[in-house]
Amino acid sequence: GEAELTALCRSLPQVEAALEAGVEFIYADFEFIKQFKEAVELVRAAGKKIALVTPRIHMPIENGIHKNILRLQPDAVLVRNTGALYFYLRERMMNPDAQHPQLIGDFSLNIANHKAVDLFLEAGCDLVTPSYDLNILQMVDLLGRSDTSRMEVVIHQHLPMFHTEHCVYCTFLSEGTDYTNCGRPCEEHRVSLQDRIGMSHPVRVDEGCRNTVYNAIEQSGAEYLTNFMELGVANYRVEFLEETPEQVHEVIDLYKRALRGEISGTQVWKTLKATNQLGVTRGQLVK
Repeated sequence: GEAELTALCRSLPQVEAALEAGVEFIYADFEFIKQFKEAVELVRAAGKKIALVTPRIHMPIENGIHKNILRLQPDAVLVRNTGALYFYLRERMMNPDAQHPQLIGDFSLNIANHKAVDLFLEAGCDLVTPSYDLNILQMVDLLGRSDTSRMEVVIHQHLPMFHTEHCVYCTFLSEGTDYTNCGRPCEEHRVSLQDRIGMSHPVRVDEGCRNTVYNAIEQSGAEYLTNFMELGVANYRVEFLEETPEQVHEVIDLYKRALRGEISGTQVWKTLKATNQLGVTRGQLVK
């Protein structure tokens, strides 16, 4: 079938821009789950589908986050760890007659070979995302041995480099010591960590006050779209971080044109590299 482009958005303006650009399936990956409700309403009003995204880290006392996701009745949940996967699979087992969202296993499940693909699909995932650890030869090998109709490949993203419970926002923007007295500066400000060569890497938070540091430079797998499509992959995801609505439109338009065969993947990468202030790399696939 025709290749589908999905978009992972981290703000409501990005969600609106992705809908305007014609994306049929939106992922909402917000720092604060109180924004999920508005995203669901926005996407449903446009007649499109939405997946809500779990935090990267799951603690035993944090099942309330997942219960809230289920209450909002999304079309799918992007599952980022085995703790969350266990929660949703248990809900399916305990309530077999209820309507449950589709479960999409994200790259952080470390699905790095065809045996891992089979394992998570058999466990209950409806779709899975290959690990970011793979180069193009390894990716082709995995896809050639797997059911590609049940896989989604991320072709544009800011690589999450590491996660930490040390909160940069609390440390530098507050006199407090933790979430009980910090004043929640993360709700009003954006922080980046500057490396030794002057690159500023964005820092984002989650509901558990954990920080994720993202690579400042976007990565694109556009040059390998032909390889993936020949192997039967029909689902492709672009992930946004701090892009403006205008940049969201540009990225989606370029990848949609590439998926339709109007331009090559190399043209996508070169265009993004030329127009993006920080530049775009070929990503982890190149080795």
